[in-house]
Amino acid sequence: MSLYKMKRYFLLVLSIITLTFNVKAQDAETVFKAAVEKLKSYDNIEIEFDYSMINTGAGIYETMQGSGFLQGDAYKLKIMGQDVVCDGHTTWTYNADAEEVMIGEVDSEGGNSPLMIVSSYYDNITAKYLDGTNGSTKQIEAKPLFSDENIERIVVSIDENSLEIKNLHVFDKNNNEFVYEITKFVTNQKLPVDFFKFKESDYPDAEIIDMR
Repeated sequence: MSLYKMKRYFLLVLSIITLTFNVKAQDAETVFKAAVEKLKSYDNIEIEFDYSMINTGAGIYETMQGSGFLQGDAYKLKIMGQDVVCDGHTTWTYNADAEEVMIGEVDSEGGNSPLMIVSSYYDNITAKYLDGTNGSTKQIEAKPLFSDENIERIVVSIDENSLEIKNLHVFDKNNNEFVYEITKFVTNQKLPVDFFKFKESDYPDAEIIDMR
């Protein structure tokens, strides 16, 4: 799986977990659309998760842990041995194995922006509740309406009493399943002004490759 897809799926997860607040007694599609506005209402979000990639046909089952922060168009991500930092204008990607930092610009249309990715789902999904529950936990399935999207469907499990997310499954068109078990979710923290700036001094041995 490419880092681009990993980042995209992760940012989508950040948006979907906001469904777990103040959404009881709404239909499934309304819940998904409410996530966009709820995401914008937070000053920032911190998330930690257990991640699995599964492809039964190919005999793939990989697991790892990840974490990240989101604040407006800026974000941080730690997963797969990489640190990704974006201040909304510039993206820095540190690869621990290669000991290098790739620097790039966020594209002019905002395609790398978390809020742009989230907004693209606002008017372009269909959602429904799935049959079957486990106690108070319900499942919502959402599918994108636009055909060029790699994601085929998303299934999220939510406890209807506590409104806490249990897990989220992303299914793509290559028969891959990406599972996220949310282990930490914190909002509205006081972060340093330069929190979403990459500090090259923290990686003195890394080769800097500026692609701008």
